[in-house]
Amino acid sequence: MARHPVRAGVVFGALWGGLTVWALAAFHDPVRLLQAVSIGLCGGLFVWLGCRLERRRQAHYAQNGGFRRDLPAPPVQGNARPVWFEGMVWLSHWAVYTVLFWLVGRLRNPPFDWVQSAFLAGFLIVLSSAVRLIKERRRRRGR
Repeated sequence: MARHPVRAGVVFGALWGGLTVWALAAFHDPVRLLQAVSIGLCGGLFVWLGCRLERRRQAHYAQNGGFRRDLPAPPVQGNARPVWFEGMVWLSHWAVYTVLFWLVGRLRNPPFDWVQSAFLAGFLIVLSSAVRLIKERRRRRGR
């Protein structure tokens, strides 16, 4: 699954969304159908993120000589974070941004609900990560 994270996410999201549509009997109710589709989309994104993190972990071990315990610890390279820490940072930022969007959304009429806040927070996290990745690649290319 780690070799093809997008495919794994799409398959899981489609399966999870389809099962949710079937469980909610949402074929004739557009609101329930939208909820089921968003549940499938979130499930697919979660599996995609897990596969990407696993792929980074495997690449880290391949780069540092495998899984043998007798090797000395590799030197720390710049500001590289461990894979588990990167995932925890994403989750913590997503939780904080979700609450902030919900609080700011209370000022609107009609206000944001939790699903909208979570979606906007996820979009902000992915967008900021993409910007950070582009800036990092440009910085590496300029050397």
